[in-house]
Amino acid sequence: MDTKNSNLSRRNFLKHTALGIVGCGVGIGGLEGVQWAIGSDIRPAPAEKSKVIGVKSSGIMGIGKPETEIVQRMMDEGMFTLTGKKTVADAWRTFFTPEDIVGIKINPIGGIKLSTRPEVVHAIIRGLIAAGVKENNIIVWDRFSYHLITAGFPLNQGNSGVRCYGTEPTAGYDKKIYYESLDDDFSLRQDDGARSFFSTIVTQHVTAIVNVPVMKDHGITGVTLCLKNLAFGAINNTPRFHPSPYFCDPASAEVCAHPALREKVRLHIVDALQACFDGGPASMKAWTIWNEERLLFGTDPVAIDRIGLEIIERKRKENNYPSVFQKAKHITTAGKKGLGVYDRHYIDFIELNV
Repeated sequence: MDTKNSNLSRRNFLKHTALGIVGCGVGIGGLEGVQWAIGSDIRPAPAEKSKVIGVKSSGIMGIGKPETEIVQRMMDEGMFTLTGKKTVADAWRTFFTPEDIVGIKINPIGGIKLSTRPEVVHAIIRGLIAAGVKENNIIVWDRFSYHLITAGFPLNQGNSGVRCYGTEPTAGYDKKIYYESLDDDFSLRQDDGARSFFSTIVTQHVTAIVNVPVMKDHGITGVTLCLKNLAFGAINNTPRFHPSPYFCDPASAEVCAHPALREKVRLHIVDALQACFDGGPASMKAWTIWNEERLLFGTDPVAIDRIGLEIIERKRKENNYPSVFQKAKHITTAGKKGLGVYDRHYIDFIELNV
């Protein structure tokens, strides 16, 4: 017997079972997600470039709070350019159907100053409703309910209006669907050991997700944009991934590659009306927050994060702060896992002004 090829270490075994899909009912698409999550790091050149749309409205943050009408115009133009459609309804129907229950995954950890803005979320809700999604079938969510409240999103678990609640303490976690990894600091593992369970919002409450992060740096991962916002808002038992030498890599990429998320996330819209180049993700440094006055649109979270990383990197350089490019390894890993395009030569960044 060839022991070199047949011997399977516990770490490699966990890599092959890390997706924890028992009881998940994963079909062909899910198995493809498994392969991408654990397969080769060598990716072929994409057949076509990944498209990232950047819509800017200079002066929108001049008084510190954006005008609802201008945000709506930015949202509409971004969706038109991304989809090639000419009406709000048609643009949003590209991704969502009237039968969908849509989760809007926001980033509320930065309070009023540095969280996904209600004006951006309201513009998304308008698009979903235009596409035929029922108002009560829209759920604004994140991991912690108190973060939603402090960011300006009132909770609602009722049978009318847009719903809004967190995994903790409301929805809870799905004990059948998890991400398992030994690439962590075992001393920081919580009650679930090497497993991180997915929110039932992801696994049971919604059929589709639009991811709406904020553009900001992160003291551990360099930046937090699409990938980090989605991964660490969807599971529990996350402190174990933060210390050296991991810095949330490869966990951020592998959680996003899990079928529970990958099969439901359809759209990413980055709120970069105000952004942060140092002190994130919950910066209290007013001097490191700037008015980027932009929204980013796309279906490729790796490409969007690469563009966002470049913008933050440029802002840090302008202010004589050290580079964070090498810290953001999770973005490179996500590209290798097949979650999107990292190579800048294969990313088409289309910039608009409205």
